[in-house]
Amino acid sequence: MYHVISGQVHLLRHTRQGDEVIIHRAQADESFAEAALFSPVYHCDAVAAADTELLRIDKAATLERMQQDPDFAIAISARFAGQIQNYRRRLEIVAIRDAKARVFAAVADGMLSGHIKSGAAQIGLTHEAVYRALSSLVRAGRLIKAGRGSYRLSS
Repeated sequence: MYHVISGQVHLLRHTRQGDEVIIHRAQADESFAEAALFSPVYHCDAVAAADTELLRIDKAATLERMQQDPDFAIAISARFAGQIQNYRRRLEIVAIRDAKARVFAAVADGMLSGHIKSGAAQIGLTHEAVYRALSSLVRAGRLIKAGRGSYRLSS
């Protein structure tokens, strides 16, 4: 298991036809390969998408600590559950067909704070489409541009 300190890691699988599919983008302060705690191998490849710093978390030590420390077991399980909830919400947002509605939902969930390009990738749009949608939402009065790359819902 790994924890992303900085950067971004793409978790990849390959289809039977040989196409590469990104199944998850792990960001700073997220862990990945948690399923490997309970499996002899991990089910996908991890590729750094930018300069990335990782912390490797020892499988045996983690499992032992989970068995011996109920508070740790609960805390790590809660962290994993929170990451799953966030990932499922990203999938919900990506499923929104209309780009403006998708961008609005992403801003409402705090997903487009900071770098618009990385946020655009998270929600499955080009950064150009996100910039157009943001501009349109600001003109319509639904969003307020609070600063460079910073948007918030209007009251």
